[in-house]
Amino acid sequence: MNNSNKKDIPLTYSKSPLKFLEDLGFEICSSVGRAYLNALVFETDKTVLENEYIKTDTLIHLLCNKEYYKERVHIIHQLSEVQDIHGTLLNLSAHSTLNDIELFEIKHFALIVEDIRQLNIVKSVINLPQLSEVIDILDPQKERIDTFYIYDTYSQQLLNLRKQLKRYDSEVDAELYHKVLELEDTIRQELSEKLREYSNVLINALDTIAYFDVLLGKARLANSLNLCKPQINSCVNKQTIYKGIYHPHIKYQLEKVGRIYQPIDIDFNDTPTLITGINMGGKTVILRTIAIAQYMCQFGFFIPAAEANICLVDDIELCINDDQDHLKGLSSYASEMKKLTTILYKIERGVNVLVLLDELARTTNPTEGSAIVSATLNIFQERRVRSFITSHYDHIDCNCTRKRVKGLTNVDSKQIDTYNIEKYIDYSLINDNLGEVPHEALRIAEMLNVDKELIIRAKKYLNTN
Repeated sequence: MNNSNKKDIPLTYSKSPLKFLEDLGFEICSSVGRAYLNALVFETDKTVLENEYIKTDTLIHLLCNKEYYKERVHIIHQLSEVQDIHGTLLNLSAHSTLNDIELFEIKHFALIVEDIRQLNIVKSVINLPQLSEVIDILDPQKERIDTFYIYDTYSQQLLNLRKQLKRYDSEVDAELYHKVLELEDTIRQELSEKLREYSNVLINALDTIAYFDVLLGKARLANSLNLCKPQINSCVNKQTIYKGIYHPHIKYQLEKVGRIYQPIDIDFNDTPTLITGINMGGKTVILRTIAIAQYMCQFGFFIPAAEANICLVDDIELCINDDQDHLKGLSSYASEMKKLTTILYKIERGVNVLVLLDELARTTNPTEGSAIVSATLNIFQERRVRSFITSHYDHIDCNCTRKRVKGLTNVDSKQIDTYNIEKYIDYSLINDNLGEVPHEALRIAEMLNVDKELIIRAKKYLNTN
């Protein structure tokens, strides 16, 4: 990739955790685009991200314009024909003589680039280099046909030798045949030498096509899910604000079966927030949703919300008690403490981490569990860590922001069953200055027609204690 076009490819290669995009219907047309997606960087540069959002926004408007419908369909088809030929281009750069298949790959790619580089949708966001000279090298007959072989046009001597071979029909002259093969190899060497001066341009074009494929996917996803363009807050204003944020996959799954998803509003700054609420109150979903929104923002995607003003972070730590360390012989608690140690180590090193901990220390006894949650929140408060911790524990001792899922509305318990209970839960977050953890587990169990004897005994124990 030459430096003159690097500004058109703002997201560089690295390992990516964007596996959740598959659940959202995110589409990539080419294999090279898929490789580019898997190598996206978690971007922390505000200018780079804002430039990405502008390009995505430009594509969204063009894709919505009926005037460009045929152009869009054509581009998607052409992108699906692009193969990842980095290996071929590396061979070219390494002074190897390319074989017919490799020469065809380059011609095929160059024809696609020349076909789409002047289309409005493409040139509105990227600058594809001109590859007509590459095509001329591999298409001496100017036919612009998507095939390649060693044409007679390359050499008068080759043309003459091939004519002689045809006269022999079944009785092939071995010496004559060998001369043809040698001459074809010489032509391949000459073609490779001519193409070598375009190797950097070809690599740049391939990377740019890959980037455009991902960018087009971002615009199409934003269209299909009605995602919003995030605003990035400055370092001075350390508040993140989401209006109408939602978990896109869960929203889609619910709406597919005729159920309603409730978006919520969230705002937070560089201090911890404790979230409490009823069982089935969506606290885990809230943490996952915040993580998805932050990831999508910093990978250059529009996000699932009506409005968003987001502060950038260096890293995200999401702990939702599905860690696989138990496969290594660790208990859930040991695995969780190991994860927490890693998080605290990052914080001590000055990494700006967004920490999302679901039911911290829930697998230990309530007395020690509440102490661990209190200690963690106080450390996060002192270190100014942007964080959320959900908990069912009482007696959490920390002067932090406290929020609660609003929870059950006033309903007749006879109306509720396993399939409709979410209709009677308000998932919005409200300030909770009292710090009281909701005690509605038995009420919900009763509404769900859990065994009556179990409910009666549980209430008896609760009243006794």
